[in-house]
Amino acid sequence: MILSVSIETCCIICWVDDATDASGLRLDARRNRDAVLTAALRILAADPDAGMRRIAEESGVARATVYRRFPTREHLLRALAELVVEEQRAVAVDATTPPAPAAEVLRRLGHGIVRVGERYRFAGSPAGDAPLRDPAADEPLMVWLTEAAAGGELRADLPADWMYAMVHGLGRAANEEVIAGRRTTEEAGDLLGRTLVRALVADPERR
Repeated sequence: MILSVSIETCCIICWVDDATDASGLRLDARRNRDAVLTAALRILAADPDAGMRRIAEESGVARATVYRRFPTREHLLRALAELVVEEQRAVAVDATTPPAPAAEVLRRLGHGIVRVGERYRFAGSPAGDAPLRDPAADEPLMVWLTEAAAGGELRADLPADWMYAMVHGLGRAANEEVIAGRRTTEEAGDLLGRTLVRALVADPERR
């Protein structure tokens, strides 16, 4: 009986270790990756020059495992850049859900963009955010801009891809103001939202 329980337990452990998430990554590997990225985000926000050794030590993950997943600091920064893309996409979804007038969506967007920029302020201008700088047609924000312009809520004289580029560029400028200490996160988010409303909303009375 004891032997049977031991075997069953071992099988259960093996099954859990071999389980994968939607991306095909083993669940234990995903937990380790998330632990390292969480530690890196916390540490680099306070000390942008922190090295891999410190991040590995504070992540709680074995150093060999950390270096196997992220051989260099550049590999780690690229993974964090991917998180920036994911979170900025989530900001666009959150800003447009539930549906609201364009002015309200743009105000939500302003605050969301600056909050994400504040979290990743150490990253500078990562190459990994290229999907946001050169978006596909199904990028959430691009979809909303296209539909809002077609519906007459946004200016018809501005192409959707131009408006997208302006949102992206002004968002970077707003984050730089926060990094320089000239604006708080709340102030920059408010100003960014108001600027987008004034620039993009079609009907002046809706601004």
